[in-house]
Amino acid sequence: MSTEDILSRPQPPPDERVAYGVDANQFLEVRLPNTKAPHPVLLNIHGGYWRAEYSLTHAGYLCEAFRAAGLATFNTEYRRIGNPGGGWPGSFEDIRSAYRFLQQEHARFQLDLEKLVVMGHSAGGQLAL
Repeated sequence: MSTEDILSRPQPPPDERVAYGVDANQFLEVRLPNTKAPHPVLLNIHGGYWRAEYSLTHAGYLCEAFRAAGLATFNTEYRRIGNPGGGWPGSFEDIRSAYRFLQQEHARFQLDLEKLVVMGHSAGGQLAL
């Protein structure tokens, strides 16, 4: 599979899409493993040059692989440059809100917050730090 394939092919579907804010770009794609709960957790933050034209779609394959390895994955969409409120500090605030959502809703998804990893790619890596 090439880079272009990842950007153009439909990603594996999530189990659920949940909002952590009121903006259309404030949501998490949830993928839960078929393992005994509570589940270890991955909060993934996609990259894309901080720009609105790049969404979380390309990270769906990665999140699916982590789900297959037994992690509950939360692929995070957030406001980016080109979206109202995107950029500094809005993008950072969105990630904080997504993290707080996991803290508040962990029982709903049967998450083990003692085994939580936050990771990101490119711009998402900066936000994860």
